Amino acid sequence: MIEGATSLRDKLKPKMEHLIPARTGFAFTVDAGDYIEVVDVEGRQTADFWAFHENDLNEYLSAPHTRIGLMHMFPGPGEAFFSNHRRPIIRVVEDPVPVHDFLSAACDPWRYEELGHKGWHASCQENLELAMKRAGHGWVTTPQPFNIWTNFHLNPDGTFEIRAPETKAGDYILLRAEMPAIIAISACPQDITLTAGGNPTDVQVRVLR
Repeated sequence: MIEGATSLRDKLKPKMEHLIPARTGFAFTVDAGDYIEVVDVEGRQTADFWAFHENDLNEYLSAPHTRIGLMHMFPGPGEAFFSNHRRPIIRVVEDPVPVHDFLSAACDPWRYEELGHKGWHASCQENLELAMKRAGHGWVTTPQPFNIWTNFHLNPDGTFEIRAPETKAGDYILLRAEMPAIIAISACPQDITLTAGGNPTDVQVRVLR
C-alpha cells in the first residue's frame, strides 16, 4: 500500500479485539466476509496462523494446496489461501510487510529438544492445541501454518537462514475470511533462534466488518 493512502481497515468496524500475550495462542470464530487484522505490537515478532472450516475441522488452510493453486510461494493482496479441499478459505487484503514463511512447520517440543533446550518450553503447536481446547473445539491436528513475518531467507542454492523479522511496532496484515472459520494464532515463543527476534512479544488481533 502506498504510504499515506487510506487503508480499508480504517473504514471497518471492530467486532472483536484481543491481545495475545507473548508465547501464547488464541482461537476465535469468524464469519465469511469478516476481516482479520493481525498487528505486531512491539516489532520483530512472528505469528503462526491457522484457519479451519467452522463446521469441519478436517478442512483447513493448507500450504501445499495453496502453493500449487497459485503456482508461487504465498498469496499477495487479492489472492487467497486454499484449504486442503482446494477452496479459498482466507484472502490477503493488505500486506505492508510481505516477508513471511510458508515452508516450515510450527515449533514444537521436539524442535526445542533439537536446539538443545532441556525441559518444557512453550511452542506454537502446544499454543494451537490449548487455544482450540479453550475455545471448545477439542484436539486438532497441527497443519503447516502461515508463518506471518517469519523471515527465513531463501538463498539461491536452496539453503535458507533464519533472520529476525523486518516488522516495526504497529505493522499489520489484513486478511478476509472466505468461509465461516475458526482462526488460531500463536505469538511465537521461539527465543533460541532469531525467528521472533530473540525476544518474543505480544500480538494483537482484531476482527473487523
